[in-house]
Amino acid sequence: MPKKVFIVDDADFMVDMLRLLISEAGHEVVGTASDGPQALESLTRLAKGSLPDVVTVDLHMPKMDGLETIHRIRALVPDVRIVLISSHATLPVVLRARENGVDAFVAKPFEPKTVLNAVSGLA
Repeated sequence: MPKKVFIVDDADFMVDMLRLLISEAGHEVVGTASDGPQALESLTRLAKGSLPDVVTVDLHMPKMDGLETIHRIRALVPDVRIVLISSHATLPVVLRARENGVDAFVAKPFEPKTVLNAVSGLA
């Protein structure tokens, strides 16, 4: 089933790659943001019917780190599935991410199917 996806990452190339990967798999990218405050502002503005099913979030971003961003997204959109994508796949980071409401963790570098499985709810 196609998902509505919102991408939060400060690296333009990562946003572009995720957008392409997610779109080619039949999902709809409903928005992107380059940092936490921008993501929260955009998600607040989205109409109820346009809210994402999934938000992908990078761990290290300017202005607000990924864990704080995830915590605030979870408060704003409680039912959204959150996928953390990071090159920092240490056990403490994964545990903190889970405590903050992350549903799936994808370690960089990743295989495209890993991201797609996480977005689709299979991971």
